[in-house]
Amino acid sequence: MKKISSWQTRHQKQEKRRKKIFVLKILFIIFLTILVGFLGKIYFSISRSLWDGKNQFNLALAGKPVLLLSFNPQEKSLAIISIPEGTFIEAIHGYGPCRVEALYLLGELNGKGGEIFQGSLQEYLGIPIDGYAVIPNLQFSNANFAKEIKNLLPSVLLKLVKGGKSNLTKWDLIRLWQNLKGLRQDKITLVDLGQTRASQEIELPDGSKAKKIETERLQSVMDDFFVDPQIKNEGLTVAVLNATDHFGLANKAASLIENSGGQVVSVGEMEMSDDDKVKNSKCEIRSQKSKKKTYTVQKLTKIFGCQWGGENLENQRADIVLILGEGYWKELNLP
Repeated sequence: MKKISSWQTRHQKQEKRRKKIFVLKILFIIFLTILVGFLGKIYFSISRSLWDGKNQFNLALAGKPVLLLSFNPQEKSLAIISIPEGTFIEAIHGYGPCRVEALYLLGELNGKGGEIFQGSLQEYLGIPIDGYAVIPNLQFSNANFAKEIKNLLPSVLLKLVKGGKSNLTKWDLIRLWQNLKGLRQDKITLVDLGQTRASQEIELPDGSKAKKIETERLQSVMDDFFVDPQIKNEGLTVAVLNATDHFGLANKAASLIENSGGQVVSVGEMEMSDDDKVKNSKCEIRSQKSKKKTYTVQKLTKIFGCQWGGENLENQRADIVLILGEGYWKELNLP
């Protein structure tokens, strides 16, 4: 039997060691690639987050009934507005009156379900809505609604994390879940809009009955639940200018700001010759540079989808000037 020399033995051991090191390097590279991909997803989710985790957050849930949730993390309180099935509201993009539970499906015809659902509720009711989620087959009984929603909301949010229709990031959903799962029952306030003075019964052309929300009577409900404490505390004054030929555009925007807790001191028209560029744009938020980073300016920029347009306040006696252009009207009224 042929003997293996000591040199061959050492060589075989070195080969095994080299192969082992090579395999470990490959495994490390695979692990590093997975880790970088995972951390990249977390960073992407955080960077696109709709909620900072510190200030009030308003969420629209497309279920039966449609729910508007307003969570105040400072007070650990949750206000819920329930909109009954069969309630008609005006849909944006020129779609006209639509049952509230059908808004998302209406928008899905053009691949804009969430945009139509969230935008229509915000514009018609005059309340800022930060995000939306679609909850298929979500139904509650009227008798135990508050208890049911306290128990179901955390599990619903977890389902959305695994995959669902929402513009919230996974980071948003996880943070909401963490905050809502331990919420005390006495910190949940429920208002059925169908039982308030704002809900009116109407008769449809076919003789059937339906409900409609009278937005003029909605102010008292909105004051109680959708005022943003941070906007109210900053106390900055706002002027709203309409740079278009469309009557009433500035008034509706002013209502949305007031329902958010803002102080609107003037509403008016902007001279067309002053700035044609503004007229043809969507909208602009203007303020002194020192106020550019305030919560109110940042929040209004987000609500209306505007850019900061500089320090020219158009001779308005206000801290902030919101100028609405043709693009804003088109976004609300054209398909």
